Amino acid sequence: MQRNYAKKKKPKIFITFLLLILIYSCSFNIFNWINNSPQEIITSNRTLGFDHIYVLHLDYRKDRREIMDKQISYFNLDVEYFEAVSKDDKILNKFTNANSKMTAGQRACYVSHYLIYQSIIEKGFNNALILEDDVDFETNITDIMADIYQNLPEPWDTLHIGHCYEMIGQPVGSSSFPNKLYQSVKPQCTHAYAVSNSGAHKLLKLIDPIKPIIPVDYKISLIIRSKKIISYSIHPQPIIQWKEGNPSDVELTSNYPFSLTNSTMNLLGLIDNNLSYNNSRKRIQRILDLTSHFQRHFRKQVLS
Repeated sequence: MQRNYAKKKKPKIFITFLLLILIYSCSFNIFNWINNSPQEIITSNRTLGFDHIYVLHLDYRKDRREIMDKQISYFNLDVEYFEAVSKDDKILNKFTNANSKMTAGQRACYVSHYLIYQSIIEKGFNNALILEDDVDFETNITDIMADIYQNLPEPWDTLHIGHCYEMIGQPVGSSSFPNKLYQSVKPQCTHAYAVSNSGAHKLLKLIDPIKPIIPVDYKISLIIRSKKIISYSIHPQPIIQWKEGNPSDVELTSNYPFSLTNSTMNLLGLIDNNLSYNNSRKRIQRILDLTSHFQRHFRKQVLS
């Protein structure tokens, strides 16, 4: 009788023990979620998963500031407007060679990005998203970036969310969104990219603002191609430059064949459907001509 009682008692003790472990585990996870997750999610969403967001902005471009403010408000983003260097700023005499073949606007852009890398290090950010003030977002950019971040390997130096003329490299991770992560090949343009703290340190060493030969995006592209930094790109890009009626302060040309699936600017009524030119053969041919021109210019600058 006592043996049977002991046999029945052991399973009960074991089951009770398992239940206690399960209750403790669930309680611990729920406690952590209640105390940490909501605030972490809110903070992360307000900076698209990064420690900080910089928006490079020239003070006199009130038109761009107004449009950026409305998009930032729509997504409830927390950003810092970083004063970009103007092509007429005397600081260019300190940082760049006045005899450079680049335009004053290109030299100003070069120095502006260089100063942001310094700021990332000085403020101790683990990473930061750098936006120029003429961008348009996919309406679900928050969800896209949350998904990308789950697939982004560590360590990384640069993440090109928006880019020009980038090729599709080796796939990385298994994103559930159409916007997927790939190893960078040779991304150009600097309207939307993230830099880690380690990436900022590397770029400050690799980019010489005193004697720049080529625009900053070409320089970064060369650095990536030489495998000196670890870089990833998103295809298709969820952040683009809007170009219709938006004259550039850097380049002479301003049309690129990039579009969004769901434009935030269109949603907010900030522009007409400026993506219709993608269906125009004339416009596409112009883009092809520009691409050929940029490639020739790029090779000439590198070889000179």
